[in-house]
Amino acid sequence: MDGQWDVVVSSLQDIFNANEEIPFDEKRDIQQSIESLDGQKLEDALERVTSHKDNVDKSRRVLMETLNTLQALITHETEKKAEAKQKRGRSFWTSPYNVSDTIYIYSEVAFKLRQRGSDDEWIQCEVTKIVGDGTKFEVRDPEPDENNNPGKTFKATWKDIIQIPTVDEVVDLEPYPYGTRVLARYPETTTFYPAEVIGTRRDGRCRLKFEGEEEEGKETEVDRRLVLPYPVR
Repeated sequence: MDGQWDVVVSSLQDIFNANEEIPFDEKRDIQQSIESLDGQKLEDALERVTSHKDNVDKSRRVLMETLNTLQALITHETEKKAEAKQKRGRSFWTSPYNVSDTIYIYSEVAFKLRQRGSDDEWIQCEVTKIVGDGTKFEVRDPEPDENNNPGKTFKATWKDIIQIPTVDEVVDLEPYPYGTRVLARYPETTTFYPAEVIGTRRDGRCRLKFEGEEEEGKETEVDRRLVLPYPVR
């Protein structure tokens, strides 16, 4: 596909360059030539009109090829996503307050990142591969590294992930009772931390008190879909 786009871009550039070299002005190239009844000017105008028409025809052909290429890309991506939907996985952590029974490729999850010498932490990731019976996965950190390279890919089991509900799914989720311990994504980060539910707003956002919060009595509001049941064995 990349090669096809290179050809299209190159062809469009050629058309642009050709029109730069042979600019076409209807008033100058046709009307003035006719009014002057100058044979040489009419012949020159005819040549410019013919060249312009050739460029227009070439542009039309290239644009049709571009449209066909775009349609092929759309079809390819649609088939790819449909194929991905056929492969299913599941999370060990289930709860009436979350949807974790079916995980697909591209599903968003909280992934338990195990770190040597420090506490494990949960980070937001995307499922890129489902292995075997649906209890093993590959997940990718959506955040680039310090050198702006694509995020790391990790291997995970069904006990290492908790599914993040989609925007459509979250509408049907039950609100958390007061005092429920949850795992919530801290605002402006991709990391989930333990928190306690102290209320729910009318729009569904959860009012939380994060564990270890330095500011005394601080409440933080988090979108409902980013507030997950705390994994308890």
